[in-house]
Amino acid sequence: MASGTDKLKILLLSSSSPSDYSPRMVLDMARAIKAGGHDIDLLLKYPIKDKSVNTLAVLPERYTVRETLAYQIRRYVTKIRRKLKWDKTIPDFNYYFNNNFSNDEGKPSVDPALILRQIKTQYDLVLVFFWKDMITAKTLQAIYDKLQAPIFLIVADMFPMTGGCSYFWDCRNFETGCGNCPAIGSVNKNDFTHKAFLYKQQVYKNINSVFLGNSWMHSHAKKSKLFKHIDTIYPVINEDLFKPHNKRELKMAHGLNGKTVLFIGSVHVTEERKGFKYLVDALHILHQSAPQLKDDIVLVIAGLSSVDLQSFFDFKVIQTGSLPYDKLAEYYAMVDVYLSGSIQDAGPMMINQALMCGTPVVAFNIGTACDLINDNTGYLAQYLDVNDFSEGILKLINLSDEEKKAMSAQCRQVALNTSSYKAFENQITKVYNKLSNN
Repeated sequence: MASGTDKLKILLLSSSSPSDYSPRMVLDMARAIKAGGHDIDLLLKYPIKDKSVNTLAVLPERYTVRETLAYQIRRYVTKIRRKLKWDKTIPDFNYYFNNNFSNDEGKPSVDPALILRQIKTQYDLVLVFFWKDMITAKTLQAIYDKLQAPIFLIVADMFPMTGGCSYFWDCRNFETGCGNCPAIGSVNKNDFTHKAFLYKQQVYKNINSVFLGNSWMHSHAKKSKLFKHIDTIYPVINEDLFKPHNKRELKMAHGLNGKTVLFIGSVHVTEERKGFKYLVDALHILHQSAPQLKDDIVLVIAGLSSVDLQSFFDFKVIQTGSLPYDKLAEYYAMVDVYLSGSIQDAGPMMINQALMCGTPVVAFNIGTACDLINDNTGYLAQYLDVNDFSEGILKLINLSDEEKKAMSAQCRQVALNTSSYKAFENQITKVYNKLSNN
């Protein structure tokens, strides 16, 4: 049992290699645990060059190009087959099914034996983050059989509690064992999603595991009745990189002096689950209700987009494209408000990043926002209510300088308390001790 200065030997398993998007958090997790005095091995699908923590890889780097090409070909063919209704079992892509087009929990994309081959020491604890195209319940069972160590499921999406999808939208069939899956237009209770759910259910009974997420995720996980232990964790953010700066100086450097700058950011800007449509509507309402702000507001949009986004908005738009982490942190620190339009999300992590930079957030009441966004850190709008969202933006814009300064300080403090390296490591240790005492 760990307490105080006791050191744990921890394995962190994730399917994605750290990059400048959400998988980067895997590396921050490992660094946070190492900074807390524990031994950490990071086991990824492919090798990385980062040497700040000890990393292991299941597959050699040469597989990445082949798999990426194969994935794109399968994705294209699958879209055609689904459009032509050649195969009605192909899931709707908006539901983000796991396991690289295979939907059998007993047949993971990566053979568990290859993963076990890299596990050459005994660990006190296993952390699992991204599952996609590498990990299924069968993988968890194999790891537990070998190590007999507790497994913490740090949830990046809804996949651990469903029969296959990562985002369940309006479907609540996971509350009754899945089946009748809307993602495949199924009216069969015993379809593959039900079988996958039952497979997970049996594995979760066999292993000693903990579901870790925010309170919004807790509420759904409890309804799935899959998990014996549920506890809290938030995305870990590097507080030395994401931190407040002088907004006026940053705005001057970007030619935005005197402007009110609103920020939107996601990997793919117009992705449906990120709520781009709702952001467009909310900002249009803002323009209608406060037309005098048209020349004062600038909208900065970070992320990939194949179209010119200016035509969607009444305010001036600056598209940055994808930003490296240091530039992303700079933009968070520069802007006045971050707008999170997510409508299907376990996070998003961008909320935690914005708060760490002292920037308030307007978000719908979903995911992480339910726990962290309030009158002290921004505005929590009713789900899908674009009028309420627009009111939240206007409310934050109209704060006095003193009120903005106080809110910025509160944002930073909340982020340090929940998402800093120390906060993450402390929570992992706390949950481990709680589980050990039980």
